[in-house]
Amino acid sequence: IKWPADGKYMGDWKNGEKIAQEGRGKQYSDDPKGPVGGNCYACHQLAPQEVSFGTIGPSLYQFGKSRGYNDEVRKYAYGKIWNAEGYNACSLMPRFGHSQILSEAQVKDLVALLMDPNSPVNK
Repeated sequence: IKWPADGKYMGDWKNGEKIAQEGRGKQYSDDPKGPVGGNCYACHQLAPQEVSFGTIGPSLYQFGKSRGYNDEVRKYAYGKIWNAEGYNACSLMPRFGHSQILSEAQVKDLVALLMDPNSPVNK
C-alpha cells in the first residue's frame, strides 16, 4: 500500500460521492480522457436512499459512525481502497490505487465519503 505523502487520508466527501456513483473508466469503450470512477454502488450499499446496489461487498452504510471517526479507521479504509489484496489476498474488490484506476486524491475523497460524519453514508 502506498500511503499518502502528506499523511492525510481524507479528501472531500462530495467528490467521493461522485466517484462512488461514476461507473466509467478503464473499460475498452470508455474515453481514456474522461472521468474515471469507482462504481462503488455496483458492489456496496452506501446510503439508505439507494434503491439499487450490489451485494458482492458488505454494506458500507454508517461505516464511520459504526467504527468510529478516528485515524486508525481512516487509514484502514484508505489502504483497503488503495489495495484490497493488501488485507485479503482473495478479495474481489479492485485494487483502485495500486492498479492506477483511481488517483491518490480520489481515494482520499472516497475515504471522506465513508468517514465524514456529514456524508450521506453516516446519516
